[in-house]
Amino acid sequence: MSELRRSMNSVLTPERLELIGKIAFVVGVIFAIIGGIWGGQMEPTNRTVIAVLLIAGLLIGLLNVTAKEAPTVLAATAALVLLSIWGNTAAFQPILNLSQGLGENAVGVVDAFAILMAPAAIIIAVKAVIATAKPGD
Repeated sequence: MSELRRSMNSVLTPERLELIGKIAFVVGVIFAIIGGIWGGQMEPTNRTVIAVLLIAGLLIGLLNVTAKEAPTVLAATAALVLLSIWGNTAAFQPILNLSQGLGENAVGVVDAFAILMAPAAIIIAVKAVIATAKPGD
């Protein structure tokens, strides 16, 4: 058992975890853009794209965001979620009036980014609550 633990520690070094987090962010952004445009119905509809966004979001929340960055990321995520909710209202109406296809793509990309960042925000918020609840700080 101790040999297994040593081999896991040598495989999952902090540098490798950081690299995994960065890769998850890049993959998530690419899938958010492509999935948001590809959805065609003002939201990502492909289950694989949604699954990749959710997994990437979890990895981003676990591996990328430091305590110093948490407030900024949480505020940005709240803005994305609000924009994705308002995507079907008058907030995106000027873009939809300009071009229905462009408007649907813009709303789809915002929705996909919200899907990407929502799991990250949950992880970050839980980490912040746990850090705040630690005695002696």
